[in-house]
Amino acid sequence: MNYRKGLSENEWYIMQVLWERGPASLREICDALQEKKRWTKHAVTSFLKRMLEKGAVGIDETGKLNQYYAVWNREETVQEETASILDRVYHGNLLYMVSNAVRERELSPEDIAELKSILEQAGEKRDER
Repeated sequence: MNYRKGLSENEWYIMQVLWERGPASLREICDALQEKKRWTKHAVTSFLKRMLEKGAVGIDETGKLNQYYAVWNREETVQEETASILDRVYHGNLLYMVSNAVRERELSPEDIAELKSILEQAGEKRDER
């Protein structure tokens, strides 16, 4: 995984739109975030400019409307951010991070079953070593 300059909180919102929708115009990005963020076109343009400089997004200028698209892979970017949070906030203590997250969120029975499955798989991997 290549080191990437991290995304700001606001840039994460835009990346989520591009990962979910694919290429989008400035207007489409603004519309997708209108209810949640109510940003002006100028604000979104500023975020996109920084994201272009970081290499997180690209722009296709061949059509009538410029189309922005995610360059960074969603899974790798999320993994990198998670590792950064784990190191910065939890000093590398995964148990503390997970237990804090579980205490702060209401988990459905499906979520609990998935967490149990993940832990069982981690135990199996450890036993194989």
